[in-house]
Amino acid sequence: MPIITISRGICSGGTVLAELLSARLGWPVLSQEDVSAAAAKAYRMSEDELNRGLYQPASFVERFTHRKTRYLLAAQATIAGALADGNGIYHGLAGQFLFQNLRNAFKVRIVAPLALRIDNAMHRAGMTRDQAARHIRQADEHRLLWGRQIFDADVNDPDLYDLVVNLDQVSLASAANLIAEIVSDRERAIDPDSVREFRDFALEKRIAAELFFNSPFTPDMARVRVRNGEVYLAGERPAEGSQTAVVEFVSRVPGVGTIHTDSDTVEAIEVVLDPASALSSRDATAADVMLGIDRYPHCKIACTIRDAMVALSASSVRLEDGHLMQPRYVLLHDLDDRLVGVVSRRELLRGLVPHLLQDRESAAHIQELVPFGGRMPSEIFIRWTSMFSQAAIDASRRSVATVMAPIRGTVRADDSLSTVISTMLYHGIDLVAVVDGSSVVGVVLMTDIFDIIAQFVMEHGGAGTKGGRDV
Repeated sequence: MPIITISRGICSGGTVLAELLSARLGWPVLSQEDVSAAAAKAYRMSEDELNRGLYQPASFVERFTHRKTRYLLAAQATIAGALADGNGIYHGLAGQFLFQNLRNAFKVRIVAPLALRIDNAMHRAGMTRDQAARHIRQADEHRLLWGRQIFDADVNDPDLYDLVVNLDQVSLASAANLIAEIVSDRERAIDPDSVREFRDFALEKRIAAELFFNSPFTPDMARVRVRNGEVYLAGERPAEGSQTAVVEFVSRVPGVGTIHTDSDTVEAIEVVLDPASALSSRDATAADVMLGIDRYPHCKIACTIRDAMVALSASSVRLEDGHLMQPRYVLLHDLDDRLVGVVSRRELLRGLVPHLLQDRESAAHIQELVPFGGRMPSEIFIRWTSMFSQAAIDASRRSVATVMAPIRGTVRADDSLSTVISTMLYHGIDLVAVVDGSSVVGVVLMTDIFDIIAQFVMEHGGAGTKGGRDV
């Protein structure tokens, strides 16, 4: 019971190959457009929204949220549901990734000569040869960027596929015959474990998509895993009274039988909730989103500007979705590990310019002194080459205390996120230190607070809604 996925560059003949295989095997064919239409209908979104979410390269903000994984989930659930018996052909973007770890997925890549692709584009779209070549080049660049940003992979990497067919030497008909012969042999020798694996996969994605898109609960209130046909809901316990409702909702999804919750310690699979998705449903605290102090750059107040630069440059923060973020600040402690200040990249650079150190008052009001489009006063003008001078090296040996800023707001680990966001907005700061007595134990970043809220707004604040309900 294999699923064939066909990956190809634009105008390479993927649609024709899928139709030839369907005629040879008698299996249904799903295109990218078919999946988008069905997923949009099942999960209450527009086709344009789903296509942008799944097929457009991630924006800067989206890289730090989980929107892309949600659209992938919608596509996986739709395809798996449409191919209930596990036999089918999908041609379109992301096929090689949607079923990457399933043994019953047979992933094909078509490679076509550029001349053939240009001829196809000219014939189908009425383009000139130059227009077709430019169109194909731009599409290829787009797909490379998309693969790197969303899957951290090169779509041209042959290791992603079970078979790569070069149409320079093989016709589409011959390719269809070859693929049909291979998958027919695989189907005859199908492993019962791979059949069970696909059914578990299909049910798991269907339940997860229903919870996220069609339930009244906060998305990811519980993560879902299916093993041997049994459903496991695990992770942080939902708000009191909600767990029963979640189980009842999941039990109504077709195909669901036995359900285990995280209280079943014998058989339950330990799964950690996505904190960014569940935080809006409860009175979360700073401890739920803070980074431990060991994960954020810090140094003693006695360190130099250069030392602080080293601490900042050598640090990176891994977010929950795996992305690395470069910190913007260094926290400063006294000899008793009490938090005494913070220094930003901007202040560290300012510390390399002696006349700005001497006249910090004017430097602090550059926006007032230099209206947009105006000419910068000579007393605060900085020459680029001066940043690479011996004077800058000498200045870097000064104490970081000469450029640090005082701490304007702190919270305790058990303070609510209401307190955290109020502190950030009131003081106009992007980082709040979390303290335990006089010691700092972590930080909460505006990036994390913003992304949690932005994810909710982007997913629920689209056109056609009012007060969180369709209108």
